[in-house]
Amino acid sequence: MGQFYYTVASLPMLKYDEPVDLKHSDYLEDCHKWLKPSEWDILKSSLINPETDMEFPGIAEEYRKWEISLRNELVALRSSALGLEADEYTRKGDRFADTASLAAAAFKEESPLIAENTLNKGRWEYIESLKVGHFFDLEFLVLYSLQLQIIERKRCFDEETGFAKYQGIYKNILSGIDDVAVGEQE
Repeated sequence: MGQFYYTVASLPMLKYDEPVDLKHSDYLEDCHKWLKPSEWDILKSSLINPETDMEFPGIAEEYRKWEISLRNELVALRSSALGLEADEYTRKGDRFADTASLAAAAFKEESPLIAENTLNKGRWEYIESLKVGHFFDLEFLVLYSLQLQIIERKRCFDEETGFAKYQGIYKNILSGIDDVAVGEQE
C-alpha cells in the first residue's frame, strides 16, 4: 500500500463535535487524483452504513463487521420490546463486546435525535480506535472517509424538521387507530 504523506497532511483535523468545511464528495474527488485504481475502489466503497453483505478489503471490513454487530444488537432490543423474534432480522456476523452497551444506551433514550447522536459517537470512537498505527496510509484515508460521513450524517439532523416529521407520523398512527376504532363500532 502506498503512503500518502501530502494528502493526509493537507486534511483538516476532524472532531466529532466540531463542524468541518470539507464535504465527503470533495474529499473523494481530491483523493481520486492520488490513488491507484485498486486503492480508489477501496476508498469509494467504504461506507458508514454498509447495506451489502459484500466484504470489503482491509480496515473497511473491520468497520463493516462492527457495524453489523451494532445493528444486530439494536435489532435484538427492538424485537424484544415488540415481542418479536430477532433471528429473522439479524445478519450473520461476529459480536463485538462494546456494541451491546452502545445499543442499550441508544435504545433507552426517549429522543430519537439523542439516540442517533449516541450511536454516531460510538461509531466515531470505534473508528478512532482503528486509527491506531495508521498515519499516512490508505487505511487512514478510509477511516477519515468514514468519519466525514458521520459528520455529514449529523448535518442532516434538524430538530424542527425532525419534530415535524414525528408529528406527521404520530398523526398517521392516531388516524389508523381511529379507523380501527370506527371499524369496531360498526
